Amino acid sequence: MGTGVQPIPPRGYGGVERTIAEYAQALETAGHTARIVNEAGRGRSIDEYRFALGLRPRALAEDADVVHVSTPVVANRFALARVPFVYTTHSRHWFERAGLRQRFGFFLERRAVARAAATVALTDRLEREVHRWVPAAGARTSVIPIGVDTERFVPDWGRRTGTVALGVGVIAPFKRWELAVAAAAGTGFSLRLIGPVADAAYAERLRRAGPVELLGEVDDPRLLRAYAESDVLLHPSRVELLAGVVLQALAAGLPVLGAEPVADLIPDGAGGGAPSGSDADGIVRFLRDGLGRFADAPRRRAAGDAARAGALARYAWPAVVAAHVALYRRLARPR
Repeated sequence: MGTGVQPIPPRGYGGVERTIAEYAQALETAGHTARIVNEAGRGRSIDEYRFALGLRPRALAEDADVVHVSTPVVANRFALARVPFVYTTHSRHWFERAGLRQRFGFFLERRAVARAAATVALTDRLEREVHRWVPAAGARTSVIPIGVDTERFVPDWGRRTGTVALGVGVIAPFKRWELAVAAAAGTGFSLRLIGPVADAAYAERLRRAGPVELLGEVDDPRLLRAYAESDVLLHPSRVELLAGVVLQALAAGLPVLGAEPVADLIPDGAGGGAPSGSDADGIVRFLRDGLGRFADAPRRRAAGDAARAGALARYAWPAVVAAHVALYRRLARPR
């Protein structure tokens, strides 16, 4: 099931929509039939409600062995129709709930998990929060990450100069790009940020804070080239579940330096995340120290090799598909 918010695949940076598209393609490659049901909205959260209201869950499920849902409003629509479904939770609300809107979103997440035949948590960290808030879902929860296309995201070692730090994601305060700007200053690394500008005033503050190049949204060829040719990924975001950009960077052989939310994603020797409880100054010091280490070419190459090997072992789509299919088969037997 799609989201009803963006087309699948999305034209820009729809993270969930891109994951759904790549997962469906990986299922097909593995010999399964995958059908995506979606209706492209206008990029607004209200579009998911309109999409869900127009669904006929029983009709959609008639010829399906498994219905897999990735957004809470659609999940609750299937629950209301008493159609079993697998639910993958992608919500930041498990970790951050500021304001009435986010608290309502968290209520919908918990309700979707409680009503799902099985829940997929993207990380161990997220699974712990699911168990904390929906204890009854414990036995029905599996940890399966999203995947990354390790054949598209690849390093181009010959074009790397040892001078480019990359950041990928929306230009908004919760990504804390100002910490990356501060960390890169004076290290010999130039900072390039790729992603849509959601907050123009914040973007202007970044430009005034230090040398940074804001490249905006780019097409897939330019994005792949940026990963292939850069030297380090910086990702200081305040809240993440499983950051697709981190997986893409690992597949491209980039050392990754980030904040605590992405620490568990990074293989040993491939960078790391700031220690738990680090304040802004602590994160800046951690990122700057990491850039200092990776100014050394042999260290940088060794970390890039470890990143690539970790992505192949943990996040390549064939392994992710196999884990999902094993879950589906366990569910199909009692049905």
